[in-house]
Amino acid sequence: MGRVIRPSESLMGSMKTRTKNNQLLACFLLSAAALALTACADACNGNIETLVLFAKPGPKGVGRATYVDVLNKPGLGIKKTLLYEGKEFGTFEHVVIINDPEGRFAKNSKICFTTYRTNAPETGGDLTEEGIPEITVEK
Repeated sequence: MGRVIRPSESLMGSMKTRTKNNQLLACFLLSAAALALTACADACNGNIETLVLFAKPGPKGVGRATYVDVLNKPGLGIKKTLLYEGKEFGTFEHVVIINDPEGRFAKNSKICFTTYRTNAPETGGDLTEEGIPEITVEK
């Protein structure tokens, strides 16, 4: 009958090392890809950096009203406990509402900008929004 051929111990060791190296390479490449994607997503083009909390339909149903927490310009926002769909969402230190009539920040997790204009507060709006500064980003 046929003879059973067994790989030598050195060949098995070589295969194990190669497999481990391939696994390490795959982990490295995945980490590098994730880091590259994060770097692109988190790039901040502006002096003022904000973290998006949530968004609602904008005033009179036009665009979006994006609620943000200002990260590096504390004088711009106010400390506020926010409600979302009737439930407490959280308390944030520097809340601002960015009026976004064109919906250009719809998918952002961060919004960075340099210039903005302060809007007059809407009358007859939601009382839970009272006192929150409203701005429109220009750049």
